[in-house]
Amino acid sequence: MSLPLPRAVRKGSRLAIVAPSGPFDEQAFAAGVSWLRQRYEIKHSPEIFSRFGYLAGSDEQRLRDLQEAITDPDVDAILCARGGYGATRLLPQLELQKIAGANKLIVGFSDITALHALWARAGVRSIHAPMVAALGRASDAICERWIETIENPAQFRTWHLDAFNCASGDGAAGTLIGGNLAVLGALNGTPYAPPLDGSILFIEDVGERPYRVDRMLTTLTQSGWFDRISGLIIGAFTEGDPGPDGISTDEVMRRHFDGANFPVLTGFPAGHIDENIPLPFGSTARIEGEKLLLNAP
Repeated sequence: MSLPLPRAVRKGSRLAIVAPSGPFDEQAFAAGVSWLRQRYEIKHSPEIFSRFGYLAGSDEQRLRDLQEAITDPDVDAILCARGGYGATRLLPQLELQKIAGANKLIVGFSDITALHALWARAGVRSIHAPMVAALGRASDAICERWIETIENPAQFRTWHLDAFNCASGDGAAGTLIGGNLAVLGALNGTPYAPPLDGSILFIEDVGERPYRVDRMLTTLTQSGWFDRISGLIIGAFTEGDPGPDGISTDEVMRRHFDGANFPVLTGFPAGHIDENIPLPFGSTARIEGEKLLLNAP
């Protein structure tokens, strides 16, 4: 069920940084680049610092930088500077055959979910993980996990989480996909949604009030997403306090998934949080009771 292993990344590899979404804090970016250069050769376009409103430059410039990173034979993996918004605008111009032929990891999360979905459609692995503008301030533990994941995405990993429903004891297995719920919802009904059949889907989000989470989950339910997956992993849902009605995001999740016929685990420490654990998408994931196992032998 795992996708083929990607082009190898090791100490000394050349990594290209791109900004397919929003602009970023240049000091935070510089701190992340400084940390990366202790282990890797780093390249990026001087235009990466461009700003075009809420975008990190024009669509043409952001697309050009990403396409060059994909096709450059000397680049081993692609890192994203920051999320925000804008990656979905580039999807129609990105060719699956070129992504598949390059077979390079792309690393990021949040708005980069749009690219994770495209990489999955191309049959290429990707890493849901902190981006360059966050690495300079990340903890030593996260930085160590980041290196371990990008250099060995097929390593066996296991986490003990919280079982969310009765079906969790039944177990499930599938290719790990997913990312930010709002971006996944934006991909619904487009040719760029991730391949769902038999997958283990991971979701997280930030700044979405419970009723908005309910609306997104309702849309995906009515579109048949949850009829196609074999399991669900719920990550961090932050900055989404209840409104005057008092309904929490946890209650919304229970209304949707208490009776699901697939296992649901919650509490995975990934998303818009300081300790954002890297997740290797494209790995084989297995749910066994309250355990999530990746790349299990």
